[in-house]
Amino acid sequence: MNPLVQELIDLNIINKEHITEYFPRVRDREDVSVLKCRESGVIFLNRVDHMAESYYNEKSGTSYWNEGGRNQALLETKEDDDRRFNQFKSLVENKKYCDIGCGLGGVLERMSKLTSQAQGVELQKEIRDFLNSTGFKVSDSIDKIDNDFDVISMFHVFEHIISPLAFLKTLHSKVKMGGKVIIEVPHANDALLKSFDLDSFKAFTLWSEHLVLHTHKSLQTYLEKAGFKNVQVQGFQRFPLANHLYWLQKGKPGGQNILKEFNTDELNRAYANRLDAIGETDTIIAIAEK
Repeated sequence: MNPLVQELIDLNIINKEHITEYFPRVRDREDVSVLKCRESGVIFLNRVDHMAESYYNEKSGTSYWNEGGRNQALLETKEDDDRRFNQFKSLVENKKYCDIGCGLGGVLERMSKLTSQAQGVELQKEIRDFLNSTGFKVSDSIDKIDNDFDVISMFHVFEHIISPLAFLKTLHSKVKMGGKVIIEVPHANDALLKSFDLDSFKAFTLWSEHLVLHTHKSLQTYLEKAGFKNVQVQGFQRFPLANHLYWLQKGKPGGQNILKEFNTDELNRAYANRLDAIGETDTIIAIAEK
């Protein structure tokens, strides 16, 4: 059996008797299908043998940037980078901080101006070498970072991990007593998947690199099993109302740039609050303590 599925069963996160096929394939591979536990709502791939750490090591930096280079690519991540900086800077200020899966370094760069020390972990060699050449300290493995961080973050990284529990136990060893971890992941109960049940969105968003889509409960369970305490999991909505309206209308992304009359702060706040109230935000964020 898929070892990740077995781990989910062993941790009582999913029920073996309630596993069903959710979608016949992921967007980038015909030989990988998507399963779902009807009881828990957790979504996961039928296999993980197509993934390994070497996959990311060998991946070209062009997966992050094209002819425009890093600065151009950072414009595309700016909204999330700015939001994460503002959302979590109070936890990181004057602390020793590490961002795992730091990618282009947008969050790492912002946080480094506030921290006593900032480090990163990035598997993709081309990206890692570039960041190190510009003065950042970026390792290729969580095993190679220090053992006394005040705060460690992972933004849309945890869903890529083949052995999540072992990884979180290692993460636990890298945080000092009283330190915190921040984990942001896509949500299995995203309204476009749950209430609206859009096949067009499933075909767009389900991906061979996203091995599992978590719920509030599954993410909390993983953190607690790894030894973390005071686990708080909250919903967060990244994409606005206009994005969802366009998915419903056309079955395509980018509605926030097209249906601009519906893309207002007031509407987006109200919609995000409602999605949070019913547990159907597109993102969940956990903060836990050692």
